[in-house]
Amino acid sequence: MENTNKKAVKTLWAGHFTTDVYSGFVNPIMPFLAANLGISIAVSTFILSLAHACSSLMQPIFGFLSDSWRKRFFIFFGLLMSSLFYPMMGKAGSVYVLAICLIIGSIGNGFFHPQATSFINIYSAPKDLSRNMSIFLALGTLGFALGPIVSSGFAQYIGLDKLPFMSVFGIIVAVFILLNVPKISDKTEKVEHVKFFRAIKEIFTNRSMVVLIMFSALKSLATQSNSILMPFLWKMLGYNAFCIGLLLFGFLISGALGTYMSAKLEKLMGTKQVMVMAFCAILPLTVIFALTYKTIPLISICAFIAIGFFAMLSVPINMVLAHQVMPQYKSLISGFIGGFSWGVVAVAMTFCGILAQKFGIMNVLLFVSALPAFLTILVKYVPDRKY
Repeated sequence: MENTNKKAVKTLWAGHFTTDVYSGFVNPIMPFLAANLGISIAVSTFILSLAHACSSLMQPIFGFLSDSWRKRFFIFFGLLMSSLFYPMMGKAGSVYVLAICLIIGSIGNGFFHPQATSFINIYSAPKDLSRNMSIFLALGTLGFALGPIVSSGFAQYIGLDKLPFMSVFGIIVAVFILLNVPKISDKTEKVEHVKFFRAIKEIFTNRSMVVLIMFSALKSLATQSNSILMPFLWKMLGYNAFCIGLLLFGFLISGALGTYMSAKLEKLMGTKQVMVMAFCAILPLTVIFALTYKTIPLISICAFIAIGFFAMLSVPINMVLAHQVMPQYKSLISGFIGGFSWGVVAVAMTFCGILAQKFGIMNVLLFVSALPAFLTILVKYVPDRKY
């Protein structure tokens, strides 16, 4: 049984890596798709926001159903939808086809994450949970980091119309999920069936949970605003698609490192200290970027990559603490921390795109980076970590 559980965890790691590779396809090539289709930054961010919202805002519902059914349905079909529809955006001949591909791919991404995160919790021994969760989340971030390299490489050297060939890898990993992730039996974990709205009420009347969801949203805002708006800034400066993909890769691989290092730094420094450090570091790094991106690009790139590290540093801590606060709703909580918070930010990104078009991308990023620093005061409401 222990070997089976380890195999299940490793397969879920691979599934998370793969599904996030596909979700990482979008940002570096969006400015070029927008140019081909003749749409503005505001319209582009609206499409991205709509796709993310359809995925992320639905994740609590997907998570609740996952807690109730305990089936592999969401993991398998979620990966399948992402691997089929995200690559199809390379063939989009209109803004409507592009939107449909992004929305269905994003819904697949939303299917996958709550249940996969919950299954990591179920199949991990208590002593291994923090490590397994850190690796699971880090591999997702690594996949999301490699996505821009893959899509921008295709765009630059092969052609966006060949991107659908990449679907085969996701199909293969989905088959491995069916083979290696066991079905959940009643003996594995007893599930309390409760009404959805009662569960929602319990979550949002718990102060610690509300703070953790808010923190997750702030981290999402820092990550998404940089990932979505920076490519438009660099395109204005004359950077090509592959170069933009490499820069996003650096940003996200740094985030993956931050996610992986989270558990180690938490043991060294303490839970709340790591969260405060992660929140406060983003603002000065963004200021350094703003002062140097036109005159000293190398320094600005280093600052941008460092932002990725701190933006993702406390993500595993957030997830484990949330599961600790309300363990009866593991998938539902995963949907809120890993999905709903991103969806709220995705909606906000529409307004960020409009503001960026009117006031400038850099001004919007400076404002966004200031929010986490000012809200570190809420760390006092975070519960102490139980080991």
